[in-house]
Amino acid sequence: MNPQFWITAWEEGRTNFHQASYHEKLTEFFPKLVPRAGDNVLVPLCGKSKDMLYLHGLGLNVHGVELYQQAVEDFFGENKLLPVQKAHEDEFEQYTYKNILISCGDLFKLEKDRAFDFVYDRASLVALPPEMRKSYAEVIKRSLKPGGKCLLIAYEYDQSKLSGPPFSVTTEEIHELYSNRFSIKLLESKESTKEGLRLSSLECLKQTVYVLEKLSDVEMEVLK
Repeated sequence: MNPQFWITAWEEGRTNFHQASYHEKLTEFFPKLVPRAGDNVLVPLCGKSKDMLYLHGLGLNVHGVELYQQAVEDFFGENKLLPVQKAHEDEFEQYTYKNILISCGDLFKLEKDRAFDFVYDRASLVALPPEMRKSYAEVIKRSLKPGGKCLLIAYEYDQSKLSGPPFSVTTEEIHELYSNRFSIKLLESKESTKEGLRLSSLECLKQTVYVLEKLSDVEMEVLK
């Protein structure tokens, strides 16, 4: 998928994935991961999601990554988080307000090996076509510390009924992408009617919630 697809979507206002409030599965499940003030959380393909404010409110160091510059600026402006410090570093334009950092640029160029305690993936994996998901999973694998956890929200539906994004990503595919480095636990799988206009047209849509926990090198050796 060409990055221009998402830039055009933002410019044309095709952003039904953006929600005006916190995602209910974030507020329900993220506290169960037992985050501590000062922990680091990565929010890939963050857009201008208000979910970052919720994570900020938990005392976490929030690092979003977003391709579209205006979405980044809108996040800070619409939430009255000013003044924002700006800098250019490692091929990214960096926007910082207190313990919120958003890197504007290509997520696949992010080099933060084992820097994060958590990843929050609400609309990232499902935004990518199949041919890009393996590379995306590698970014998540190298970004999390051993023992780090990813809260992943995905969808399952008949892909022939609707072209993505958001795409249908099955449990089987999630295991194919992550089981060589993570333990995977399905927390919830329920029919959903609250996921935007495009998805609401589907007769059968399941929203799935997972927690992925990165195994240590010792744990990996035991499994071999």
